[in-house]
Amino acid sequence: MENEKKIIGRCPVCGGNVVKTCKGYRCENNTGEAPKCGVFINGVIGNRKMTDEEIAILLEKREIMLDGFATKEWKTFPTVLVLNDDGSVDMQSIIGKCPKCGGDIRVGSKAFNCSNYSHPSAPCNFVIWRNIGGHLITLDEARQICADGITANPVEMYREDGQRFEKKLGVSPDKSQVIRV
Repeated sequence: MENEKKIIGRCPVCGGNVVKTCKGYRCENNTGEAPKCGVFINGVIGNRKMTDEEIAILLEKREIMLDGFATKEWKTFPTVLVLNDDGSVDMQSIIGKCPKCGGDIRVGSKAFNCSNYSHPSAPCNFVIWRNIGGHLITLDEARQICADGITANPVEMYREDGQRFEKKLGVSPDKSQVIRV
Protein backbone atom coordinates (compact mmCIF):
# COMPACT_ATOMS: atom_id res chain seq x y z
CA MET A 1 0.00 0.00 0.00
CA GLU A 2 2.83 2.38 0.87
CA ASN A 3 4.44 2.29 -2.61
CA GLU A 4 1.16 2.15 -4.50
CA LYS A 5 0.61 4.77 -7.20
CA LYS A 6 -2.70 6.61 -7.30
CA ILE A 7 -3.99 6.33 -10.87
CA ILE A 8 -6.15 9.33 -11.81
CA GLY A 9 -7.02 8.44 -15.41
CA ARG A 10 -5.78 7.56 -18.91
CA CYS A 11 -3.31 9.73 -20.75
CA PRO A 12 -5.04 11.23 -23.82
CA VAL A 13 -1.70 11.43 -25.66
CA CYS A 14 -0.25 7.92 -25.28
CA GLY A 15 -2.90 5.89 -23.40
CA GLY A 16 -0.72 5.30 -20.32
CA ASN A 17 -1.86 5.79 -16.74
CA VAL A 18 -1.75 9.29 -15.28
CA VAL A 19 -0.63 9.14 -11.66
CA LYS A 20 -0.60 11.65 -8.83
CA THR A 21 2.85 12.92 -7.82
CA CYS A 22 4.09 15.40 -5.22
CA LYS A 23 3.97 18.24 -7.79
CA GLY A 24 0.93 17.29 -9.84
CA TYR A 25 -0.17 14.63 -12.28
CA ARG A 26 2.21 12.81 -14.65
CA CYS A 27 1.81 10.18 -17.32
CA GLU A 28 3.65 7.03 -16.27
CA ASN A 29 5.45 7.20 -19.65
CA ASN A 30 6.85 10.66 -18.76
CA THR A 31 9.83 9.46 -16.74
CA GLY A 32 13.48 8.67 -17.27
CA GLU A 33 16.05 10.21 -19.61
CA ALA A 34 14.04 9.63 -22.79
CA PRO A 35 10.35 9.94 -21.84
CA LYS A 36 7.86 8.59 -24.39
CA CYS A 37 5.18 11.09 -23.36
CA GLY A 38 5.17 14.72 -22.22
CA VAL A 39 1.98 14.85 -20.18
CA PHE A 40 2.44 16.61 -16.84
CA ILE A 41 -0.27 18.72 -15.20
CA ASN A 42 0.67 20.93 -12.28
CA GLY A 43 -1.18 20.29 -9.03
CA VAL A 44 -1.65 24.05 -8.61
CA ILE A 45 -2.83 26.08 -11.60
CA GLY A 46 -3.52 29.79 -11.35
CA ASN A 47 -3.06 29.79 -7.55
CA ARG A 48 -5.72 27.06 -7.27
CA LYS A 49 -5.16 23.52 -6.02
CA MET A 50 -6.57 20.99 -8.46
CA THR A 51 -8.51 17.97 -7.20
CA ASP A 52 -8.07 14.41 -8.44
CA GLU A 53 -11.68 14.45 -9.70
CA GLU A 54 -11.11 17.65 -11.73
CA ILE A 55 -7.97 16.20 -13.30
CA ALA A 56 -9.85 12.98 -14.15
CA ILE A 57 -12.50 15.04 -15.99
CA LEU A 58 -9.80 17.08 -17.76
CA LEU A 59 -8.10 13.87 -18.93
CA GLU A 60 -11.37 12.39 -20.17
CA LYS A 61 -13.06 15.42 -21.74
CA ARG A 62 -9.90 17.45 -22.55
CA GLU A 63 -11.49 20.54 -20.98
CA ILE A 64 -13.18 21.62 -17.77
CA MET A 65 -14.75 24.91 -16.62
CA LEU A 66 -13.77 25.83 -13.07
CA ASP A 67 -14.04 28.75 -10.66
CA GLY A 68 -11.55 29.91 -8.06
CA PHE A 69 -8.42 30.71 -10.03
CA ALA A 70 -6.53 33.81 -8.86
CA THR A 71 -4.11 36.37 -10.25
CA LYS A 72 -0.88 37.27 -8.43
CA GLU A 73 -2.92 40.04 -6.74
CA TRP A 74 -5.43 37.35 -5.62
CA LYS A 75 -8.26 38.62 -7.81
CA THR A 76 -10.32 35.49 -8.47
CA PHE A 77 -11.64 34.45 -11.86
CA PRO A 78 -13.22 31.43 -13.60
CA THR A 79 -11.78 29.86 -16.74
CA VAL A 80 -11.82 26.79 -18.96
CA LEU A 81 -8.77 24.55 -18.71
CA VAL A 82 -7.93 22.91 -22.04
CA LEU A 83 -5.65 19.87 -22.36
CA ASN A 84 -3.78 20.25 -25.66
CA ASP A 85 -2.65 17.44 -27.96
CA ASP A 86 0.94 17.82 -26.71
CA GLY A 87 -0.16 17.38 -23.09
CA SER A 88 0.14 21.03 -22.08
CA VAL A 89 -2.71 22.86 -20.34
CA ASP A 90 -4.02 26.30 -21.36
CA MET A 91 -6.56 28.64 -19.79
CA GLN A 92 -9.27 29.72 -22.24
CA SER A 93 -11.73 32.39 -21.15
CA ILE A 94 -13.45 32.65 -24.57
CA ILE A 95 -16.12 30.00 -25.16
CA GLY A 96 -17.83 31.24 -28.35
CA LYS A 97 -19.12 34.16 -30.42
CA CYS A 98 -21.88 36.50 -29.30
CA PRO A 99 -25.14 35.79 -31.18
CA LYS A 100 -26.03 39.49 -30.99
CA CYS A 101 -22.87 41.32 -32.11
CA GLY A 102 -20.26 38.68 -32.97
CA GLY A 103 -17.96 39.62 -30.08
CA ASP A 104 -16.27 37.03 -27.90
CA ILE A 105 -18.29 35.39 -25.13
CA ARG A 106 -16.14 35.01 -22.02
CA VAL A 107 -16.57 32.98 -18.83
CA GLY A 108 -17.46 35.23 -15.90
CA SER A 109 -18.05 34.44 -12.25
CA LYS A 110 -21.83 34.96 -12.54
CA ALA A 111 -22.40 34.86 -16.30
CA PHE A 112 -20.98 34.28 -19.75
CA ASN A 113 -20.54 37.87 -20.98
CA CYS A 114 -19.95 39.53 -24.34
CA SER A 115 -16.51 41.14 -24.63
CA ASN A 116 -18.16 44.18 -26.25
CA TYR A 117 -20.06 45.02 -23.06
CA SER A 118 -18.19 48.30 -22.60
CA HIS A 119 -17.45 49.01 -26.28
CA PRO A 120 -17.52 52.84 -26.62
CA SER A 121 -19.53 53.11 -29.85
CA ALA A 122 -21.55 49.87 -29.87
CA PRO A 123 -21.93 48.35 -26.39
CA CYS A 124 -23.45 44.87 -26.30
CA ASN A 125 -25.57 43.69 -23.36
CA PHE A 126 -25.83 40.00 -24.29
CA VAL A 127 -25.35 37.70 -21.32
CA ILE A 128 -25.95 34.05 -20.43
CA TRP A 129 -26.43 33.82 -16.67
CA ARG A 130 -24.64 30.82 -15.18
CA ASN A 131 -27.68 30.01 -13.00
CA ILE A 132 -31.05 30.05 -14.75
CA GLY A 133 -34.03 28.77 -12.80
CA GLY A 134 -31.81 26.83 -10.42
CA HIS A 135 -29.97 25.15 -13.31
CA LEU A 136 -26.22 25.73 -13.51
CA ILE A 137 -25.42 26.26 -17.19
CA THR A 138 -22.74 23.88 -18.43
CA LEU A 139 -19.95 24.83 -20.80
CA ASP A 140 -21.57 22.71 -23.55
CA GLU A 141 -24.96 24.42 -23.06
CA ALA A 142 -23.40 27.90 -23.21
CA ARG A 143 -21.57 26.94 -26.41
CA GLN A 144 -24.80 25.55 -27.92
CA ILE A 145 -26.63 28.79 -27.14
CA CYS A 146 -23.84 30.85 -28.76
CA ALA A 147 -23.51 28.65 -31.85
CA ASP A 148 -27.09 27.43 -32.45
CA GLY A 149 -29.21 29.90 -30.48
CA ILE A 150 -30.72 27.08 -28.37
CA THR A 151 -29.71 24.17 -26.15
CA ALA A 152 -29.83 20.75 -27.79
CA ASN A 153 -31.82 19.25 -24.91
CA PRO A 154 -34.27 20.56 -22.31
CA VAL A 155 -32.70 21.47 -18.97
CA GLU A 156 -34.16 20.88 -15.52
CA MET A 157 -35.23 24.08 -13.76
CA TYR A 158 -37.40 25.06 -10.79
CA ARG A 159 -40.26 27.48 -10.31
CA GLU A 160 -40.53 29.82 -7.30
CA ASP A 161 -42.89 27.31 -5.61
CA GLY A 162 -40.29 24.53 -6.01
CA GLN A 163 -42.03 22.74 -8.89
CA ARG A 164 -39.57 21.10 -11.26
CA PHE A 165 -39.94 21.61 -15.02
CA GLU A 166 -37.91 21.14 -18.19
CA LYS A 167 -37.43 23.59 -21.07
CA LYS A 168 -34.79 24.33 -23.64
CA LEU A 169 -32.89 27.59 -23.29
CA GLY A 170 -32.45 29.84 -26.29
CA VAL A 171 -31.65 33.34 -27.46
CA SER A 172 -34.57 35.81 -27.36
CA PRO A 173 -35.81 37.15 -30.72
CA ASP A 174 -34.05 40.50 -30.12
CA LYS A 175 -30.86 38.57 -29.17
CA SER A 176 -30.52 40.47 -25.91
CA GLN A 177 -30.95 37.58 -23.46
CA VAL A 178 -31.44 33.87 -22.92
CA ILE A 179 -35.03 32.73 -22.42
CA ARG A 180 -36.90 29.49 -21.76
CA VAL A 181 -38.10 28.08 -25.07
